[in-house]
Amino acid sequence: HQIVRGTVTEVCYTAQTTVDAKHKLLIDYKLTNQNDKKAMGFMLRRAKSILRSNSFTALYDKGYHTGSEFHIADSLGIDTLVAIPAIGRKSQAPDPKYNAENFIYNPDDDAYTCPQGNTLYSNGSWYKARNYTFKQYKTKACKECPVRSKCTTAKANGKIIQRTQFTQNIQGNAKRVEQSGELYKKRQALVEHPYGTMKRQWGFDHIMTKRGIKAASADFGLIALAYNLRRLFNSKIGLQQLIVALFLTFKKCIKASIRLNKAFTECTTKNTDHSINFV
Repeated sequence: HQIVRGTVTEVCYTAQTTVDAKHKLLIDYKLTNQNDKKAMGFMLRRAKSILRSNSFTALYDKGYHTGSEFHIADSLGIDTLVAIPAIGRKSQAPDPKYNAENFIYNPDDDAYTCPQGNTLYSNGSWYKARNYTFKQYKTKACKECPVRSKCTTAKANGKIIQRTQFTQNIQGNAKRVEQSGELYKKRQALVEHPYGTMKRQWGFDHIMTKRGIKAASADFGLIALAYNLRRLFNSKIGLQQLIVALFLTFKKCIKASIRLNKAFTECTTKNTDHSINFV
């Protein structure tokens, strides 16, 4: 399956994983046909179901920074710390002091106040983009503003602020990142530990399979199981926690193995004169 990452198109599946911070164990994984932009929400739902709790903080890199996914996280009652991508050139003001994040939103009036003290209002209409809706905020004061050249390069309407239905969720994440920067720094050490072991130490940097996503998921599940077993045997986790962790990982592998066995049986029954090659 083709997955687009920026300007690069890859023929592959993406492995999404959830890692326990305390023991660096994989508590969940899922192979998908999508990139990271739409992965956070469904992985958080699965994590909440597995842990039977939402009292945890989820750490992600900037590839997961999507407004609709923050909305899902907030609806689940889960705090996120997702790295904030750099502002694109088109969204930057000539002077950074006048970037949109420096305009103060007043929810009571549904209006923005600019750094010069002028108020930007919307016409109340919601506009549709590809994956979200938004309002536009502007002011006539922009026309005669003495710092207009520092604030915007737009010649016709002056400065326009867009606010989507997910802006509040995005700002909530930004505030948590600002307040919990030290916690976020742990992200790479957590999630990259399993991948570093599996890819660099063991050499599993890819899976050679032509049997579809279910088979690829089973292959990855066996690698994940091996990783968890190694972590458990090298750590000081108690017997009860060991049994629970093994069950969570092994349960998925058993289901995948049953599906593969069924598919193999059907294939050999229907094609008794053909050989089957596993790559």
